Amino acid sequence: MRRKNSLFILIMLLVFSLSVALFGCGKDQASSEQKADLVKSEKKQQADTIRLGGGDWGYPTPFAHYSRGPGSRKMRLIFDTLVASDAEGKILPRLAADWQVSEDGLVYTFKLRPGVKWHDGQLLTAEDVAFSYEYQKQYPPVSAADLSAVRKVEAVDGQTLRIELGQPEPRFLANLASFTIIPKHIWEKVTDPYNFVAPEAAVGSGPYRLTDYSKEHGTYRFEVNQDFWGSKPRVKVIEFVPVSEEVLAFEQGEVDRITIPPDLLPRFENNPEYRVMRYETTWAYRLYFNMKRRPELADKVFRQALAYAINRQELVEKVERGAAVPGNPGVLHPNNKLYNPQVPQYPYNRQKAEDLLNGLGYKDTDGDGVRESSRGKKLSFQLLADEGSARLAELIKQQLALIGVEINVKAVDMKTRDARFKEGDFELCINGSGGGEDLKEITSKSKARATTTTAAVIGYHNPEVDRLYSAQEKETDPKKRRQLMAELQQIVAEDLPKLTLYYKNSLAVHRPSVYDGWSQETYHSDSRENFVDD
Repeated sequence: MRRKNSLFILIMLLVFSLSVALFGCGKDQASSEQKADLVKSEKKQQADTIRLGGGDWGYPTPFAHYSRGPGSRKMRLIFDTLVASDAEGKILPRLAADWQVSEDGLVYTFKLRPGVKWHDGQLLTAEDVAFSYEYQKQYPPVSAADLSAVRKVEAVDGQTLRIELGQPEPRFLANLASFTIIPKHIWEKVTDPYNFVAPEAAVGSGPYRLTDYSKEHGTYRFEVNQDFWGSKPRVKVIEFVPVSEEVLAFEQGEVDRITIPPDLLPRFENNPEYRVMRYETTWAYRLYFNMKRRPELADKVFRQALAYAINRQELVEKVERGAAVPGNPGVLHPNNKLYNPQVPQYPYNRQKAEDLLNGLGYKDTDGDGVRESSRGKKLSFQLLADEGSARLAELIKQQLALIGVEINVKAVDMKTRDARFKEGDFELCINGSGGGEDLKEITSKSKARATTTTAAVIGYHNPEVDRLYSAQEKETDPKKRRQLMAELQQIVAEDLPKLTLYYKNSLAVHRPSVYDGWSQETYHSDSRENFVDD
């Protein structure tokens, strides 16, 4: 009996020892794996150098960059604002650590972060902010913030800023998110900021410093600002390099992230070497009608006829391989929280389009397939497009030919198209941007730019549109603002001063082993959010 007990105890001790050894080993192994994963993950969120496709988008100061996103995003790597706005529209602190608003909503008092330095080592103070406001009133930057409600900006002390408004402005903080702060000690003597491209012009307070730029080659080099006031940037150097064929350059490791068309998706999506990120965006192609150039376009029934004849779903299928959302005549993307689903949609209806044109007296009297007016003038228009939208323009040409409207496509490079668009030098024009959701473009309050027009430029004028737009800007009640925006969209969809063709989805591909810190919030590879958390 004693021998049996001894044997039993011995076996149990062996089992216990083995168990301890096994479980102990397993625990250590799991910890090692977790640590390895953690280290691996941390490495993916850091990179010494990231290379992206280049191209000249101007000198990255608030006054000298090109007026499209790639220009302003490079500028934002260098320069800061007082506050920022996230994807949901929430206002976040940036240079301003916090702020208070008076009860009447007329006085904002900001406390700046202490110890923020410009890239040249000088302290950033409230005096710099006050100077930035006065300077930009005299010299509006490329992307000027709407600070029309501001009556006075003054530095109370080095870290305290006081802004007085002439009237309460519900969107004041949101507008402030695009107000760029520049150093007084550099800019106070500059009288031609639009041509000031000296190295000190690129002294900001942001996470990166410009260390090289070539207009000729379209290259930029940004190096991390070691004294940045925010969190440590995850990428030390960002380089924009010349690329002739993006996909080939990416596969050869010359650039680290690209945007791909949908038909290239199978090439990357099941390959563990790559990661594909999908974005549904508000970037849209829009068709603009210049009513000043062609009187026919001033008739909204005529514009509605063209809308019925343009098959937007077919454009999505043939141009974007289905990776887009057909445009809403009310302009706003269906995912916009202010979207009004009740506006006229003009579904493709060739017969309806022809009936409307017949009703206006446009008929093909000589049998050549092109309608004429009662005075014999043919319905023939020039459609201005850039190289990127030439295929889209050709499809619209084919669709409108079916209802007897002749289109002559004029494809030019993007900057030529932008310049002509800004000046109103077109009859019909396809332009694309991510900022067209703002209905300000078709009011008298807008400013003509490469990506946006004004009611005056295209000859459109509807006082009710101006009234509703101004009213919703000032409305603080979300329900009332939503109602104002719904009414505004209804009018815009009926008037059709522009027709949104479709909203592009975006596919981006990168190598996680190189860097995996790309933001889910923005599809732009050059956005600040990809490299630093403020």
